Amino acid sequence: MKQAIGAGCGLVLAALTAACQPAPSPSAVSIVWTPQDSGVASSLRGLAVIDANTAWVGAPDGVVLRTTDGGQSWTRSRIEAAAGLDLRSAHGFDADHALFFTAGSPARLFETRDGGASFTLVYEDAASAAFFDSLAFWDENRGIAFSDPVDGVFHILLTEDGGQSWHRATGLPQPLEGEAGFAASDTSLALGADGRVWIGTGGGARARILAGEDFGASWHGVDTPLASGAAGAGIFSVAASGNTLVAVGGNYTREDDRAGVAAYSLDGGRVWFEPRTGPTGYRSGVAAIPQLGGHFLAVGPNGADLSRDGGRSWEAVSADGLNAVAFAPGTGAGWAVGTNGQIMRLSVTLGAE
Repeated sequence: MKQAIGAGCGLVLAALTAACQPAPSPSAVSIVWTPQDSGVASSLRGLAVIDANTAWVGAPDGVVLRTTDGGQSWTRSRIEAAAGLDLRSAHGFDADHALFFTAGSPARLFETRDGGASFTLVYEDAASAAFFDSLAFWDENRGIAFSDPVDGVFHILLTEDGGQSWHRATGLPQPLEGEAGFAASDTSLALGADGRVWIGTGGGARARILAGEDFGASWHGVDTPLASGAAGAGIFSVAASGNTLVAVGGNYTREDDRAGVAAYSLDGGRVWFEPRTGPTGYRSGVAAIPQLGGHFLAVGPNGADLSRDGGRSWEAVSADGLNAVAFAPGTGAGWAVGTNGQIMRLSVTLGAE
């Protein structure tokens, strides 16, 4: 039996009605996984895909990788001011312009406008108390960065000028005891084109979604059925396709545990359900496959799983252990990254049944 968790009986009834509708017919989706040479041996998590040819990757010790030829070659540069720091959050605007946030202290945001030839520090946490988990932009100007709580308050930054200046979001829910985010894949938050945002949390008594409206102007919290009650348990990644949302995670200390590793919502994140068949273990990253409504790909250390029906059910499609996944807008081309410098080129095709 599916478990529905949300705010208000009316919303629960609406979501239950939607959940009982026939699921979309499965599609004959094929995914080709092509290993690529990153030139590094570190664990990769900060992935930003621009188009079918262009992607950026943030790496430990201030290293930045970039491809402009579909991954046939990756150039390597280094942010000297980020030496010893892990670039787990990345956002690419185009082949020349990108932002990288360090995970841990000191929290610093760096910008390049020349393809990685040089970098400029555009933000630094003066108190050295923030730990940023994810970075994303609605458009060229409006963006958001999510940090673990600071002084008992969620720490979320907003920008309206492409990251040149930032201000703190207000009106946020109070964190639960131990509640924070996870910097596992730069996808602990997902954005909606209309100014909505969904942020996954864990580490507390409940795994929650912090839901924002109007580009971060208002907020509320929603409980989900993902694993909770332990420091390593909760929501690690969120993906959105219209009003269909998928959250994945679990407990990263129990990689093969299949309980509480995924949930889905059909109404923009108000109510969440457990899938009929979940992914085959803890998952650190999930992405919606563009132009294939209801298709999501989740990755983790023991493999990858595909949902063809909006998160209702999942099937294993790869045994490769990976940390993060992202697709180019409007295409079936993407990348996934993992430990030991692993980079996989993904090519998704849709065939006839």
